[in-house]
Amino acid sequence: MTEIKVSKRHLDTLVRKFEIPEFIKDDPVQFPHQYEGKLDIEVSGFLSSVFAFGNRKKIIENLELIHEIINPDPFEFVVNFDMDRDAILLTGFKYRFYQEKEVVMLINAMSQIFKQYGSLENAFMTGFSPDHYNVKEGLIAFVNLFREYLPVNGLVPSPENGSACKRLNLFLKWMVRGGPVDLGVWENIPTSKLVIPLDTHVAQISRMWGLTERKADDWRTAEEITNNLKCFDPDDPVKYDFALFGTGVGGVI
Repeated sequence: MTEIKVSKRHLDTLVRKFEIPEFIKDDPVQFPHQYEGKLDIEVSGFLSSVFAFGNRKKIIENLELIHEIINPDPFEFVVNFDMDRDAILLTGFKYRFYQEKEVVMLINAMSQIFKQYGSLENAFMTGFSPDHYNVKEGLIAFVNLFREYLPVNGLVPSPENGSACKRLNLFLKWMVRGGPVDLGVWENIPTSKLVIPLDTHVAQISRMWGLTERKADDWRTAEEITNNLKCFDPDDPVKYDFALFGTGVGGVI
């Protein structure tokens, strides 16, 4: 069994240091914070989380381009999106290994899901129960809804295949947890069911602090880290993402 090498007091101090409004301006979460309506926040939050990988500066630049297209009403843009008519708006888009074709299919998938379920929360809740151990089953069902319209699996990976689903867990954290950084517009998922968004920074610090000994950055590792964080706060373990990510990015232990 892993010996945890960090104290609750230290983690709580780091959460207070990083879970502040100033965190927002340098993070992709800045984009959904630009809106007040739940559906606009869902659209912006989902797109912002899907492309939240790689260099942070490049992430922000990429998301600025996307939001120039979907503004001023992201939900109206998505729900009325027509692939034949509107794909031209994304001509030339490219980020890492994704190009305009993938973004067009992603927005079309979102459009179909909004038309069928009314909101992304409603869609997620078709596969989630508060009795579930965590959000895994809900994520599997949620991803399967997207894959009915989206053959590009890398954009929305599933825990069913062992993926840590960092970006989808980030989206859930934004939607479920309250502020000042997270947005808290979803009301039906307990924070205790969330799973840590596992990126390289969180994984590195988690191993250093004995929150996991696993080598792979996969779903099992994300669950193990989350479960160990429940020793410090069983109701809201993912709040410590601020401590882990902030420490990893800032390089201050």
